[in-house]
Amino acid sequence: MSKSYKNIKWAGILVSLFSFTCLLPSCGDQDKVVASVGNMELLESEVLIMMKHLGQDPKDEKQFNSFIEQWTETALYEIELKERYPEKYKVIDQRANSFRGDLARFELEELSLLSKIDTVITKEEVQAYYDEHKEEFVLTDYLVRALYLKIPEGQDFKKKNIHIKYLLKNNKDLEEVNSYAKLYAENFYFNDSSWIYFSELTKDIPMKRFNKDNIVLNRTKTYFSEGEYTYFLNILDYQLKDDVPPIDFLENEIKTIVLNQRIQQEKEKLSPILLKELKEKYAVQINH
Repeated sequence: MSKSYKNIKWAGILVSLFSFTCLLPSCGDQDKVVASVGNMELLESEVLIMMKHLGQDPKDEKQFNSFIEQWTETALYEIELKERYPEKYKVIDQRANSFRGDLARFELEELSLLSKIDTVITKEEVQAYYDEHKEEFVLTDYLVRALYLKIPEGQDFKKKNIHIKYLLKNNKDLEEVNSYAKLYAENFYFNDSSWIYFSELTKDIPMKRFNKDNIVLNRTKTYFSEGEYTYFLNILDYQLKDDVPPIDFLENEIKTIVLNQRIQQEKEKLSPILLKELKEKYAVQINH
């Protein structure tokens, strides 16, 4: 799904929050009213549907309460505008109606596209895009393969020789560090087959007293205590900034780009066809 479509879908939910009208089949006497502001009511069925569209869990009390609070605040603004500035409210109401039509168009196009788009992106397609667009992926941060360990204060890591084993000089070292991390670590990262941005790896390490370039370029292996934790860092390999990252690091990103291109191309062909079908299905009358 494209970024622009996500924005429109999100905005459509906000439009619905702004001007609730009970249009759902389940809306009726049996539908529970979960909140009201003046003469406006929020029904349970509306909450369930809208939270689902927002990717939220109605069973999560925090998310549920946040949704209700947002609705009540929005309803207060609507009521006040309607009472104090009725002409302005009419304009807003018409804009909301117009936007609902745009949202319906995007929903119909997406549903139609689902059956037409081939979502499989082959390795050959990924390679072709990578070869032709390398300049788009030039690194602004180091990529590293590394081990990172964060141990709370008070844990006697030296008793288990973690300060030696994190260097990974012997075959069994990683297994023992991994076992120790599962029991005692606040945070742990190691994946020697994948690259990670250095800034992502070290986002909760106090790095102010270190030179990032030196740590990466020297493949630093260090551990130090600060505050309530001891931090272990072992840089195994790196990719330079201003270089192009390896294709395996970019594969998922490229697949998303190629799929979005397919969707956009198909949508451009689909839109006039869909509109023609709808005009044939429904009577359109314009009175001058």
